[in-house]
Amino acid sequence: MGGRLRGNWLGQLGRALAAVWIGWAGGSAVIATAAPESSSPSPLPIPWEWVYDLQEKAQQRQCTLVGLLRSKPLVAPDSHWQVYTRLNWVVTPSGGQLTSLLFAENTRSRSLQVLYQTSVAGGNPEDPLDFALLLPMAWQEKTLLVKEYSGWLQTDLSWDRAVIWPLPADSTEIPPVQIWDPPPALAYAELLGWDPEARGRVLFAVADSLGEMPRLVSVGSDGQVLLRAPAVPLPQTASSLEGWQPVMAEPLCHQSRFGVK
Repeated sequence: MGGRLRGNWLGQLGRALAAVWIGWAGGSAVIATAAPESSSPSPLPIPWEWVYDLQEKAQQRQCTLVGLLRSKPLVAPDSHWQVYTRLNWVVTPSGGQLTSLLFAENTRSRSLQVLYQTSVAGGNPEDPLDFALLLPMAWQEKTLLVKEYSGWLQTDLSWDRAVIWPLPADSTEIPPVQIWDPPPALAYAELLGWDPEARGRVLFAVADSLGEMPRLVSVGSDGQVLLRAPAVPLPQTASSLEGWQPVMAEPLCHQSRFGVK
């Protein structure tokens, strides 16, 4: 992250853009203060303070610590399902791996399904990713949009993918998630939310270098990429625990490193 709170302006841009709806008039990008509910992404922040606090404790205590956080449920429009994510932070005195599980709960039967699990092994096996998080964003009718956010903690390089999950037609068949990738970008790809111009499509901001102004593009299930407009840098949003619930009390020391180098 190049610092305690990923201070690079490019990281600030993505988090800020995720809180607004971007509309277009006459071919130019404008910022709107309101949007249809289905197009508005969740303001769920990434709890970086919690991440770094646990990292400092692992260094101070010289042992492996495991931290768990759960997001507040995002209830489906039919009220029969709710979805949440759990962060799993395994941290040693010298490093750590932050991964995530996506759950769907049937509010009638109380049955719980694991929809998707992130992995840090997607990069170079000799240099695996440090974090791969799932952040539920918003429902669009019967379809859920989730941000899969991954990268390396000590750099400003990060990438998003769109995780799409349609509501089950019945209680026995649980549809699998779909993964929509952004166009290739060397440095940065940020999922912003549903595309307000085209139902069933999502918006990404992508850049090939940290100094480049990101391009705003729309991606759908067909993989076709539509160029929308250049993105606009906005004020930084703070790291916060708002929207998160602790799963366990003060973490205990472990002798095992759980595969973390």
